Amino acid sequence: MSYEIPSQLEYKEKIMFGLTFQQLAYALLFGVIVLVIFTKTKLDLTIKISLALLPSTLAILFMFFDAKQWLVNWKHFLAFRKINLMDRKMITFFDIKKIEKNILYISDKKLAFIKVEPINFIIKNEREKETIITSFQQFLNSLDFPIQIMMGTETLNLDKYLDNLNNRVIAKYQKLFNSLKLFLSSLIKDTAMIDRRFYIIIPEKENISVQLNLVAEKLNNMGIKAKQLEDKEIEKLLTSLFPKDENDKKKYTQKPVPSRFGKWKKPKQEELTDKNKFHSDIAPLFIHNYPDYLQIGEKLNRVITAVGYPRMVEPGFLDKIVTANGQFDISIHIEPKQLSTLIVDLNRELQKQRADLFVQESKGIINPSLEIQYQDTRAVLEQIQKGNERLFNVSLYINCHGKNKQELQLLTSKVKSELNSSMIVPNVPIFRMSSALKSVLPFSTNELSIKRNVTTSALSAFFPFTSQFLQVDKTGIWFGLNRNNIPIIKDIFSFTNPNGCILASSGSGKSYTAKLFIARQVLNGTKVIVIDPQSEYKELTKAFKGQLVTISRTSLTVINPLDLMGHDYDEKRLAMMDLLAVMLGGISEIQKATLDRALAACYRQKGITRESYDCEPPIIADLYNELEAMSKDATLIERDTYRSLMNRLGLYVDGAFSFLNRHTKIDFSNDFVCFNIGDMPKQVKPVIMFLILDYVYMKMKKDIERKILVIDEAWSLLARAEEEGYIFEIVKTCRKFNLGLLLITQDVGDLLSSKAGNALLSNSSYTILLRQKPAIIDKVTETFHLSRNERDILLTAGKGEGLFIAENEHSEIKVKASDEEHKLITTNPDELLANKKEETKNTTLRKVSINVDSRKGFFRKKELKKEDIEYLLEKGYVESRNVYINEKGADDFIFQMNKNMKESNGHAFLVRALENYLKQFTDKIKLYQTLKPDIIFECNGKNYAIEVETGVILATKKKVFLKKVKKLKNDYGIRWFFVVTN
Repeated sequence: MSYEIPSQLEYKEKIMFGLTFQQLAYALLFGVIVLVIFTKTKLDLTIKISLALLPSTLAILFMFFDAKQWLVNWKHFLAFRKINLMDRKMITFFDIKKIEKNILYISDKKLAFIKVEPINFIIKNEREKETIITSFQQFLNSLDFPIQIMMGTETLNLDKYLDNLNNRVIAKYQKLFNSLKLFLSSLIKDTAMIDRRFYIIIPEKENISVQLNLVAEKLNNMGIKAKQLEDKEIEKLLTSLFPKDENDKKKYTQKPVPSRFGKWKKPKQEELTDKNKFHSDIAPLFIHNYPDYLQIGEKLNRVITAVGYPRMVEPGFLDKIVTANGQFDISIHIEPKQLSTLIVDLNRELQKQRADLFVQESKGIINPSLEIQYQDTRAVLEQIQKGNERLFNVSLYINCHGKNKQELQLLTSKVKSELNSSMIVPNVPIFRMSSALKSVLPFSTNELSIKRNVTTSALSAFFPFTSQFLQVDKTGIWFGLNRNNIPIIKDIFSFTNPNGCILASSGSGKSYTAKLFIARQVLNGTKVIVIDPQSEYKELTKAFKGQLVTISRTSLTVINPLDLMGHDYDEKRLAMMDLLAVMLGGISEIQKATLDRALAACYRQKGITRESYDCEPPIIADLYNELEAMSKDATLIERDTYRSLMNRLGLYVDGAFSFLNRHTKIDFSNDFVCFNIGDMPKQVKPVIMFLILDYVYMKMKKDIERKILVIDEAWSLLARAEEEGYIFEIVKTCRKFNLGLLLITQDVGDLLSSKAGNALLSNSSYTILLRQKPAIIDKVTETFHLSRNERDILLTAGKGEGLFIAENEHSEIKVKASDEEHKLITTNPDELLANKKEETKNTTLRKVSINVDSRKGFFRKKELKKEDIEYLLEKGYVESRNVYINEKGADDFIFQMNKNMKESNGHAFLVRALENYLKQFTDKIKLYQTLKPDIIFECNGKNYAIEVETGVILATKKKVFLKKVKKLKNDYGIRWFFVVTN
């Protein structure tokens, strides 16, 4: 898709001797002077010839070298050599009146400003490009007023974003944030990052509101975000043109001084008043005008103009210049030709061209340039008369900035080189720099007036919004750098939904990218849940002091399948039907009913009902025991059902999967939870995954704080129908609970072959595509509607490089991490080994000596060392503050709980305290549980018993209490005691 730029249609007709009317007029004027010299003077012939040389030379200069324009340029140059901030010439040059109701009043014009967010046009596919260009053509055809498109350049600044992020970072992550801030700052400085802003300046023709609405509507049709600048934003734009220090400004805004005669001198500069205060804020401190550059304040400026264009242009051909590195601004003036006079003017041009062609052909002269110009003029006239095209004048100016002449010259050469590579002829307007400056400022003033006629289709190829620069979401995270080395800072929770995926081939950096994403989300205050199938996230979890839930046969952390985990009573019973079907390998309707009754009984025995479900839940053994008890009252036929259920459930009670027969031991309140399932037995994996996803689902519904669920190696989950159902449910409902799901996998086929995967792609607002294998690139291209350029990017991308797709916007991305972040997230084995060696080398070994006897069962905390306490807690001891026997004040104690008995801390403490107390008198002490007394000790050859109770038994279970009393009397006579805690 390319477009043809017609030749310059304006033609100067040759009147006589191949000269135009203007040239003939100069020849006549100076010819008369020469004639007078030769005919009216009586001088010597040699002198006459000498005198005649002057007007002859002038005639040649005016006729063939445009001496008139040079004289005008010299006049302007000499009149504008040096001006200061408050000089009348400076005030007249800018002539800024005021800003009111989002309108800038300047000279005799009103200007409105629209800020435009560019798109990544170049990497879009051909169909998308064609749609955008067609919309841009419609926009151009709708214009009946001139516009100016301006691209401004400024040094990248992320201070505001980093300050906002710092306010959200909690104290324990401050070191990591400081590392990120330092890394970003040095990256901006070392790579000389620049940001670019795009504006459309609209001068009022008839009704500026109508003009604004028209432009905004047409930009929206192109899928381009646009916003009208308000008063403060316009002022900020104008003051950013020539930034200056307040102290320096004072030097140029002082009052005129009186002369020694007591009268005021004629001031060279205006006095600073409220009326021109606005001018002093915007205008530069001074302008020094040189033939080919301007010194404006501390900076040098040189304007380059485009004086020639290629015959054929591709859409977005200016992108090479827009994305070139360097401090320069671009200004494009677009002026539509009025249809009322255009056709008449073109017909006149055709007649002049045809007349000259006829004369030259009659003389046998061939003029290819004129023939092409004639054909172009005729073709343009035909297209305009058919209503297919309109005609515009376009002016392209580039303003280069430099700190010194060397830097300015280097940038000028670079810009000229870029223009030449696009077949655009550059030129520096000598002695016209003041006019050039006026033309590049956002005042919609084309004072330089170097124009080229262009048709609508050709002008659409000038589409300048082709590459994205800095777009910061205040609450976003830094994903990486785009093709212009500008940070991509996006807030996934501001998208249509916060779901996404990372797709990449092995070794392309997907886990590295995911860890970096997680680390920055945690810094941003987002809660994180990770399902880690390969134990890759352990170090990251430890670094953020998260809860690492390692689920295996030997791990301390586990999820009790019967734990309510945030469900209410009825929800949990319904969820248990699905879970038990997974655990037991499918159950019939009769078995479901049996299990439901047994579950209800188990929960009731633990005090869990519809009205009260904040009690400790049962474990699998309780369900098994209840089934066993129910089977004794069952009929002969029903016993088969119970036996079948008990046989299968027995695996989870005292069989291979008995490690699940425990109470939940996870810190659910932690903001970072990682489920490490790398060592989980594959036979029980479906059960564990069901529990994990159930936990996630309830965590999701519990609050509306920002949280993300990261599932690595998602193909392993999507291959199972059980997990897929829960993922599908999470995908469909997560947005309303402020949860984002991030799936990480190697193959697009994994997503497309599952219902949950398809749902995720349909409900994902962002995708990170890193390097892809040739075998699947076609499927990736088809799925994400990638262009040829994007396809090539994914095939040749380096590690951590690829595409970032956010909503419908595609960007190239390169993932970058600070040194601190890299240490946390690297997966390179050599680097991990080097880090471990470094830690070993720099670590002084602590001397630890643990001398406590873990069989003792009871200790005062203050008598133990730190390592003793850690050792005992690992052995199953608990820590509690209680009052010891015969003491008044409370103290901290470490004591051992009965492993096989459910008892309160108060009960366990008192049993251990009594045991410790009795050791003063006897060493023959035994502790028991359930049916026997808590303590039996021997003294003087006789056994004594102690029963510890909380006191609640008297009110709630009096019959049980009396039964215990009777048994104690029978077994021990009067040698027994009740010790009551309350």
